[in-house]
Amino acid sequence: MLDVGKILEMSLALTSEQDYDEILKKIISCAMELTNCEGGTLYLYKNDSLEFMVMRNVDPEVERRGGTVPPLAMDESKACAYSAIHRTLVNIPDVYAENDTFDFSGPKIYDKKFGCHTTSMLVFPLVNHEEKLVGVVQLLNARNKKNEPSVFTEEHEMLIQALASMAAVSLSNMQYIKQIKGLLHAVVNVFTNAIDTRTPYNYYHSKQVHDYVVLYMSYCNALWEKGYEGEYFDAARKEQLQLAALMHDIGKLVTPIEVMNKETRLAGQLEQILCRFRYVGLLKKIAYLEGSCTTELYEKELRYLEHAKELVCKINSGEFLEKADADQVTELAKRTYIDSDGEVHPYITPEEQECLLIPKGTLTDSERNTMNRHVEFTDRFLAAMNFDEHYKDVRSWASKHHEYLNGTGYPNGLSEDEIPHEARLLTIADIYDALVSVDRPYKKAHTKESAFKILFCMAEEGKLDVEILKCFQKALAWKERDFNLTEEGDLV
Repeated sequence: MLDVGKILEMSLALTSEQDYDEILKKIISCAMELTNCEGGTLYLYKNDSLEFMVMRNVDPEVERRGGTVPPLAMDESKACAYSAIHRTLVNIPDVYAENDTFDFSGPKIYDKKFGCHTTSMLVFPLVNHEEKLVGVVQLLNARNKKNEPSVFTEEHEMLIQALASMAAVSLSNMQYIKQIKGLLHAVVNVFTNAIDTRTPYNYYHSKQVHDYVVLYMSYCNALWEKGYEGEYFDAARKEQLQLAALMHDIGKLVTPIEVMNKETRLAGQLEQILCRFRYVGLLKKIAYLEGSCTTELYEKELRYLEHAKELVCKINSGEFLEKADADQVTELAKRTYIDSDGEVHPYITPEEQECLLIPKGTLTDSERNTMNRHVEFTDRFLAAMNFDEHYKDVRSWASKHHEYLNGTGYPNGLSEDEIPHEARLLTIADIYDALVSVDRPYKKAHTKESAFKILFCMAEEGKLDVEILKCFQKALAWKERDFNLTEEGDLV
């Protein structure tokens, strides 16, 4: 009799499964349980052929040695292909006694290879609610209630037909979800590439941050699986954090290129200043030749102009501004000259002075504020994407990657309890990559040791989570030295 309870139980198991690979295994397992058979194989219909996906057998050794098989062509001489083409169930009582209908060379080769003996076979198609072929399942060697070799009965056929439609629909839904997720990740990658290719000095940044985050999660899960306390990242949490890492800088799509690509403090203004110095030098020379300027004063002015040129060039490309240099810039800004029309001009303009007095990096306060606004735009763009509950944290984590635990971060100056673990991790990965990157022309790349020294100083200042930072450092060592975990959870 049809076991309705068993069918309902298996239906619930199939419809509740969220993992694509697991649902394939469950379909085979459910079919084998319903028919009490020895083995089963599932093929999916792809590219006009049947692609092997999973095999199960009551003998673990046979299952282990089974491996994979090449795709099956849609050839009616093969039972699986026939079942797929005609959307019908095929029941063979004895493979070796069946000589005319199908070509069973495959099962016979399988038997010879593994020392088995295939007798009965049941093949059924998986056809979804849209009448589309999803795949085919092949079951081998039915057994009766006494566990003796038997044939697949009419009752088995009824049970399998009930299972097949549910399995096909569940599998189709899972495939649709997989396709939608694939599309989402493809769109995210397009955005990521668009962000990074806007500037040659930031090309791999988003991908690098993503990879650091993935490594951290793998390390934490490895610890968890050994029984140690700490963070565990399930599939849903991992996917959200990966998306957040890839899109954390999406707001840079609207950051002006001249700000993003500013290599030096003065950028295009340097040549303008040097031309002005040359012009001032020519004015001094004219005054000297006309006799309105002494030789001593003329030579002194030329020496000063040469010194000013060296000073400006040095500061323009330097990473940090020394106080003595800053004082000289202030003095230089006070100097003026009179042009050929009798008008008074400064040696350097207030805007140029502001650039030369940048204490670190290449951006003025105004430019820095413009750059920092990318986080606001990240939040705005991700808000417009209207993520559902499965991705509800992506926006929050991505838009908080410049917040510090002591409230000195931006854009909102959040406090420690307002910054989730995932955002704290993104902050560390983001800063670490910025420090060690070799493609930033405005600064020298730090060594790994130097970068962590800076990060731990920031942790001491209360900006970063020191426990996450320690774990992040161990995760990098775990990868770079290919370490394993000891029973105590350390790296060896």
